[in-house]
Amino acid sequence: MFVYNIVLGILFGLFGCRLSYSGGDIQNLSPSIYYKPIFNAKEGCNSGPTVPLLSPEGKVYELLCEEQFKSCVMQGACALVKEARLRSFNYYARGTDGVPRFKEVDLQRCPFGFGQRNICLDPFYTVAADLSIYSLGDVIFVPKIVGELMPDGHYHPGYFVIRDSGAAIKGQGRFDFYVGYTRPFSRENPFFRLGFADKGNSFEFRLATDEEAKLFREKTRFPNVRNEIFIPPR
Repeated sequence: MFVYNIVLGILFGLFGCRLSYSGGDIQNLSPSIYYKPIFNAKEGCNSGPTVPLLSPEGKVYELLCEEQFKSCVMQGACALVKEARLRSFNYYARGTDGVPRFKEVDLQRCPFGFGQRNICLDPFYTVAADLSIYSLGDVIFVPKIVGELMPDGHYHPGYFVIRDSGAAIKGQGRFDFYVGYTRPFSRENPFFRLGFADKGNSFEFRLATDEEAKLFREKTRFPNVRNEIFIPPR
């Protein structure tokens, strides 16, 4: 425990984090989690129907199984592994025919995809929020997650940057937590273990102070992604 406290002390020092509630008023949030589905093109569709994944111009990127395509649309993004190459796609808009279109993501800039206004998504440190209430770049502090070990090997300092929005993410204190390529509903996902997948749960949060928010945005390279990133093996 002594060593653990030293590690946390160093971490909080690096991020300028404080455990006291020195920012905005303590409120309650309603959580959910979203992720980036990743498919292996070699798995096939068991002879079932396929659906084309289309570019904004209508070009066919790849044929997907119906369930894969539905997952891409629901999450607003997906990735495909084919012949050892990873390709990443984000929802763009619906075409004049009503079929969803996707835009390929530059993996050098945003390896986990992008949120609103081409802001890179940063797994486990990103939330989507109602942008009629909050602003992109706002930072929230969630005590529940402080000190939890993340898949990238870091202990979480409790801070998140608002980098995205969602059609179903509406209202004060409603946040969708991004977990990247990590399986969302598995024990390996720390957010799932802590109950962040259930919007019926309620956790305390506060808005970060201006000083905290500025430092955390700098440390996480907002609007880009952190230098130290983790992509799970496939």
